[in-house]
Amino acid sequence: RHAVNRACVKFGKPLVSGAAIRLDGQLAVFELNNPQAPCYHCLFPEGDDVSEVRCATMGVFAPLTGVIGTLQASEALKILAGFGQPMYSTLQIYDSRSCEFTKMKIRKDPKCAVCNA
Repeated sequence: RHAVNRACVKFGKPLVSGAAIRLDGQLAVFELNNPQAPCYHCLFPEGDDVSEVRCATMGVFAPLTGVIGTLQASEALKILAGFGQPMYSTLQIYDSRSCEFTKMKIRKDPKCAVCNA
């Protein structure tokens, strides 16, 4: 994820990121051709003190991957085809237990080692 983010920042390409674990999913779109916008690293810093949770050990609710994958495809198509409003700089967290989304704005980290380099 961090290697893809660095490549997207380097080449100014948008990044559509999604993840699913247990019964929760998340979706974020990073507008990396905009120097004012945050990148994946701004939201999820890479480091030795950060432990990554893997679905192989934690499990994932199978239909959740379809929901998040479909939303990722929708965001990618909006960007590629140039229609609609991509959800740039927003993290959407999906709770499959209640079928509810929580939206949070993502801010650029002024000390980000990736997009402020």
